[in-house]
Order: sequence, then C-alpha cells, then structure tokens
Amino acid sequence: MLKGYFLVGLLALAGCATRPPTRLAVAAGYCDPPLPYRYNPAFAPQADLAAALTPALLAHYPRRNLLTANAVGILPALHELLALQEKAARQPGLAAELAVLKQRQRIAAQVALVSSTVASLAAELDCEGERADQVAGYLKTLDDRRTQRLNVLSISVGAASGIGTTVIGSQGGQYALGIGGGLLAAGLGLLTLRQSGHTAEFTHPRNLLGEVWAEQPAADLYPPSVWYMLTNPAFSNGGQTSIIHNTRQRWQHYGQLSKPDSKEGRALAALLFGPGGQYSADQLTVRANLLNELQSAVRLLNQELQGLLVVLNEG
Repeated sequence: MLKGYFLVGLLALAGCATRPPTRLAVAAGYCDPPLPYRYNPAFAPQADLAAALTPALLAHYPRRNLLTANAVGILPALHELLALQEKAARQPGLAAELAVLKQRQRIAAQVALVSSTVASLAAELDCEGERADQVAGYLKTLDDRRTQRLNVLSISVGAASGIGTTVIGSQGGQYALGIGGGLLAAGLGLLTLRQSGHTAEFTHPRNLLGEVWAEQPAADLYPPSVWYMLTNPAFSNGGQTSIIHNTRQRWQHYGQLSKPDSKEGRALAALLFGPGGQYSADQLTVRANLLNELQSAVRLLNQELQGLLVVLNEG
C-alpha cells in the first residue's frame, strides 16, 4: 500500500513537469511604415547608365559619386546645374546666381530625402530585430524555467525514491520503487535535453529579409534608390558582387543557413523569409541577427550619400 502511494506521488511530480509548453501569439505590424510611401518616378535611377554619364559630368565629378547620384535620381539635375553654371560664367548677374543657387537647393533636397529614406528603412529593420529579440528572450526565460523545474523534480524524485526504499519493508517493493524512481528521474533528465520548448506565433507579412534572400532584380518593399545601391556591384567594397549577394553569403557562411537545400534548411528559410509562423527562441534569435546585419548594410549607404554631398558642396 505504501509503495503505491510513493509511486503515485512520483508520477504526480513528473506530470507537473511535463505539461505541454505554452504557445504564444505575437501581433505584427507595429514596425511597418504608417502610410505607404510614393516615390516620384522622375527621380528613379536610370537603367542606361553609360548614356547618362556624359563627358561633361565625368569631367566635374568622380564616377563613384555619379553612381550615387544616379541612385538618388539627380543626374538630369546635375546636367542642368552644369548648364546654369556655364551660363552664369558667360553672363554674370544676380538672376544667373539665383538660378544656380535654386538648382543646388533642389539637388540637396533630393539627396536629403534619400538619406532620410535610408534612415527610415534602417529604423524599420532595427524595430523588427528588437521585436524578434524581445520575444526570443521571453521564450528563453520560459524554457529556462521549465528546465529548472525538470531538474528540481528529477532531484526530488531521486530523493523520494531513495527514502521510499528505506521505508518500505518488502524487498520486492524496495526494488520496484528504486528502479521506478530511478527510471523516472532519468526520464526527467532526458526531457531537459529533448524538450521541444515554448514557441510563439510570430508573423511578418511585410518581410524585408525575403527580397534580399531571393536577390530579386526589383523589389516591392524597398525604395528604388536604396535597392539600386544594394543590388549594384559597384557599391560593394569588392565591386564584383552586390551588397545583398554578399549579405546572403554571410548568412549562409556564419549563420544557421549553411545548408539551405537540406530539409531543415528549407523549412527554416520558409519560416524566416516567408510570412512567418511558429518560432522557437533560437529561431527568433537567428531572425534578429539577420535583421541586424541587414540594418548595418543599409546604414552604410549613408557613406555614399555623404561622399556625394561633399563633392556637390565643393563644386
């Protein structure tokens, strides 16, 4: 009779520790832009760059800065500026100087707008990374508590079975309780290694990572100026492959996407670069790392814009 009470008590302790993990649902969308942006097609980068880079432009500005000017959409405006400057040199006067000044202001305003666009996109990536990090930390805390509870109960079961073997008088009962308690304690210990853990329904219908992973020639979620700089190999340090290609290669080389063609790799890629789904803490940490790395690449585009402004101010 006493042996039965001990076994029931041990099983009750184990049942408390092996409850199915909680599944959470996380709202999406608070990092998205409040209104859809509309970009003036007049400032779209020109596809035929060779024709746009005239000898007059190349004589006044470095080629790298002209590539940035094309991304910003101001190559026609620079042509007009050069013409106004030549006219002012031939026919000096207040009207000519004002025309040059107004043209410079238009160009500077467009560069500032693109710089603000870069900052806005980086802020969205930062927000999405923090959102993933926050939920990952919460799930990790729940997983750690569950692991701690399993460890405590494993120790308790071992102690209880040890005490039970001394209380029960029959040798058969002692064997049964000792073996049963030992197996139960071992099972609880294995659960700490093999538990599935808590998950969260984490969705991201507007997924800025997806178009980078696909290396699309055109993007729906990125501003044309930013996407031009991210996909043009001339803007990378090596000049051979684009920034997004290099970013994807680093994701595969250093992250958990080293085997994208495996079954696990395809499942993880579908989760990270699709609309979302059930994430574990580790998967959310991977997503946060990818977002943070992409955010850094986007922020570095401001170096190109700063270089363009320096050249424009000198001219």
